[in-house]
Parts: sequence; structure tokens; C-alpha cells
Amino acid sequence: MFNRVWLALTGLVLLGGGGATLAAGLVRAGRPLVTAATSRWVAAHPWFWPAVAGGSLAVAMLGSVWLAAQWRCRTLRRLAMGDARAGATRLAARVAIRAIAADVTSYPGVRRVRPRLSGSARRPAMRVRVMCDADADLGELAWRIRDDAMTRLRTTLGRADLGGVIDFRVKRDDLDGGRRVL
Repeated sequence: MFNRVWLALTGLVLLGGGGATLAAGLVRAGRPLVTAATSRWVAAHPWFWPAVAGGSLAVAMLGSVWLAAQWRCRTLRRLAMGDARAGATRLAARVAIRAIAADVTSYPGVRRVRPRLSGSARRPAMRVRVMCDADADLGELAWRIRDDAMTRLRTTLGRADLGGVIDFRVKRDDLDGGRRVL
């Protein structure tokens, strides 16, 4: 939520600045935007352009850091057992991740499992990436993960609201003996 408010305020400031510049250009169409007095003042102060460059660089760096933060994975570190609003007991999310990984890895045809919890303590979400054999029955695997492993995890945590997404990756042998992900 805070991110959207910050983006909206930044957009409004930039829109206002652009509109003011456009209006000044239209009003002063026959005259330069920078007066002779302003030009003399800038020429008399040699620190002005390096200060403008430094400020611009600082704004660009802040924008780059903010943009990099948007790509960061928001992995859930702690998970509430039971109702998160009622002061529930919290446990490390890795416990739930290890439990679902152990369940799914035991299913036939599964080679590797990479579960990840994301979201917030009030609205957690599980993403399970499953690498399986080419001859594995994906329908059966999806059913077992959804109705067996995830149900057991929801029951254990007391979190009926724990949703999830299953991503299947199938490995098969190529003709030349190598491995390729489909």
C-alpha cells in the first residue's frame, strides 16, 4: 500500500512539474526561459552545475535502489499458526517448507521440490515447484499435492486460508542422452 501511495505522489509531482514547464513555455513563447540575470548568476557560481549533476545522480541512484527493491522476492520468514489476527503462535516458515517438501518428495515420479512461502502473515501463499519424470502422472501428482500434502499442512498449521500454486517442470531424456527441461 505504501508503495502505491509513494508512486502516486511522485507521479503527481512530476506531472505538476511538467505541466508548469509546458505552461511557462507557452506563456513565454517568444522569450528565453532563463533570464540574463539567471545566466550571470550561474556563471558567477562555478559550483552550480556540479551540484545539479550530484543531485541528479542522487535521484537516479535512489530510483535504481527502489527499482531493484521491487524485483526482490518477498519470502515469508515467519508464519502464524491459527488465526493471525488473534495473536497466534508463530513459527519459522522453513518448518512448513520442509514439511511440504518432505511430503511431495516422497511421491512417485518426483525428483525435486522447491516450495516457497510468500505473502504476509495474514495472507500467506505457498508456491511449490516440482521437478518430475516425463512419465509421471501430473494429474495424480497435482491431486495428491493439493488434497493430501497441502491439506495436511493447512490442518497442522490451523490455516484454512493457506493457498498455493503448483508449478510442474518435466525432465525427459533427449535422443543424445542429455537432460532437457520442457
